[in-house]
Amino acid sequence: MNRHLKRLQLAGIMLVVALMIGCGAENDVGFDPEPDPAPDPTLVELGWAAFRAGQFDTAEDLFTQAITEDAANHEAHNGKGWTLLRLDNLTSAIVSFDAALNSGFTGADPHVGKAILLRDLKPVNYAAAIAAANTALSIDSDYTFEHDTELDWRDVRLILAQSYFATGQYDDANSQVGLLGGTMQNPASDTFVEDLLAEIQALGELIGGS
Repeated sequence: MNRHLKRLQLAGIMLVVALMIGCGAENDVGFDPEPDPAPDPTLVELGWAAFRAGQFDTAEDLFTQAITEDAANHEAHNGKGWTLLRLDNLTSAIVSFDAALNSGFTGADPHVGKAILLRDLKPVNYAAAIAAANTALSIDSDYTFEHDTELDWRDVRLILAQSYFATGQYDDANSQVGLLGGTMQNPASDTFVEDLLAEIQALGELIGGS
């Protein structure tokens, strides 16, 4: 009699365990009645969304708010730098790009931004533009700007070609022309400098007038 009772008790325990395991498995495969909501976008994410929409004043405000909350937010500094660059506030943009780098940004973005503005900021510092562009390409030789894919490594090499030419480094400028898929000019030609300039200008129009 005791053996039969024990068997019934054991069978009951096993049934309860099986039901518990079954319920747990059901929950594991997605039957949670109240799934966790998606997290709200951060200020930086909102800033980049505004940037991509061309709302640069709004983007600047959002990136500034993110920096106010965390002065070491290197992505916020990077975003603010690009926004200020689009707003043609070059002096402030370089401050933001430097802040991004000083805060630990390791990607090519701030260096590309600096290369662009150093080529355009008066008085032009071509040597610094060359250094920034080369640093960017050493980090990412196939660079494409995530938030505006029309800006890529070709624009960076065009800046190098323009800056090398402006500083009289014609052979280096000619090498960049070749890397851009343009027609390299003959250094032995009497019209080498004029031909090289014309080719760089043609590449600038082709790439997009960077």
